[in-house]
This record gives sequence, structure tokens and C-alpha cells, in this order.
Amino acid sequence: MARLEPGTRKPRTGPRATDNDFIVQVVLVGVLACAMGDVHGPKNLECVRRSQAELAECDLILLAGDVTDGNDLDAYGQVLGVLRELSDAEIVAVFGNEEYDDAHPEYRTRYRIIFMEEESKDLQVDGLRVRIVGSTGVLDRPTWWQRNNVPDIWSRYRERLSRLSELLTRDGADVLILLTHYSPTYSTLEGERPSSWPEMGSKAMEELVLDRRPDLAVHAHAHRGRPRAVLVKKQRSLEDFSAGASEVPVLNASLPARGMPTFFEVTRRGDGVTVQEHF
Repeated sequence: MARLEPGTRKPRTGPRATDNDFIVQVVLVGVLACAMGDVHGPKNLECVRRSQAELAECDLILLAGDVTDGNDLDAYGQVLGVLRELSDAEIVAVFGNEEYDDAHPEYRTRYRIIFMEEESKDLQVDGLRVRIVGSTGVLDRPTWWQRNNVPDIWSRYRERLSRLSELLTRDGADVLILLTHYSPTYSTLEGERPSSWPEMGSKAMEELVLDRRPDLAVHAHAHRGRPRAVLVKKQRSLEDFSAGASEVPVLNASLPARGMPTFFEVTRRGDGVTVQEHF
């Protein structure tokens, strides 16, 4: 079971220049990661630059989609260029709705990072085997545009949900992370219009997350949503009680929602994993 704990950064020794009011760091124990989505090309890139000191310490960067705007591949590269200037961490990305489906092969060819479309990837990071399952995600109700322009969109989401159910297994990994663009729960959509929630996230995904119990779920897309939530599975049967409590932390890494990238540390402690978010 993963626990989401608040954290604070400690002062950095020998800091580099930064635009922040103060310079902070964490003591690395486990994996220090950064997550962000909805960069929208240069629109929110300054939020990334302001975190240069923190990015320099990261072991892993997760991009939760909509890195660009309007399928602008050059703008995507501009964001990656800034990240490469500030960090040498491994970059893992999923596609958002602003990275158009028919251009996905070109993104993969042009940019040498790990792109994921209903895929899983095991990484050895700071002594831990980290499994990431990545996807654009699932919507309970396709958007108006999708319903009118993507004839198979309903079946596509059903198939995607089924595929993610197969992929969300630990198989000996120390840490299991789900990375999507769309929210895997309505819990982090509070602040958005409730009538839009089915077109921004998925209750079906929430059920899957609680059943498969990754250590952490990370998403974007919710510009006005809550920054974090903890999903708790209700114990309704003897099997539920025997499995123990089920809590899954969820982080909304949308830059417009937070005003900065999301930093968190994943630590393996005995039989459990602790996810400590750093503010």
C-alpha cells in the first residue's frame, strides 16, 4: 500500500541561480521524480524554468500529455530542449489531446524519449525497479468533437480500459506508477464544471486503479482541478477485508492547476511504498 505524505524541501548547499524566492532540495532516498502536463508549448514554459534547481536533482521526469499546443511538433521540441538543459533524468511521456493521434509516429521518430501508448516500461532508477504504465487514458463520455469525428471512439476507450487492466500488474517491480493524460478519477476534477467531468476523466478507471492498486497515479488535463487526492476502496466483502486497506494517491500534475511542476519522492520501506510530495 502506498501512502501520500506531505513534504518540505531542505536548503540546498551551493545553490545555482534561480528565479525562485528561495532555493530548496530534498535528501535523496529512493526515487526523486518530477511530473508535469499541460505545458502547451511556450505558454507555460516559464513555470518549468523557475524550477531549474529542483529539476537538476531529479531521477525521473514524467510528462502527462499536452506538452504542446495544436500538434506543434517544434513547440514540443522546445519544451524538451529546456528540460534537457535543466536535467539529465530519464523522460517518460504519454500523449495528450493536443498531440494528435496521426502524428504520434512522428513524435516517436523525432524525439528520443520514452513514449507510451497503452504500454508498460520497467526502469532501474536509484536502485529501485520502477514500472510505469502509460496511456492517454479513458473518458466515461467522449467529447463532442470525438463523438463527431472519431467513429470508433466508444470501442477505443473500452479496448484501452481492457488493455490497461492487463498492464497494471507489479510482476516483481518495487514501484508501480500509472501515468495518463486524462484523469483516472473524478476526485481531482473538483474545480472543473461537474457536467464536464465524464469528458475529462473516468469512474471506470477509478475502479480499475483501486482494483490493481498502483503505488501512484499521475495525470494532467484538469487545469482547474484539485492538485491531489487519495482513492480509498470501500471494504464490502470478506475478500476486501482480507486484502487490507486499499489507498492510491493521485497527483494532478497540470501546470495551470499548480503553477509549477510536481515533485515527489518514492521510497521503498519494508513491504510498502511511501510517496512523499514536495511543496
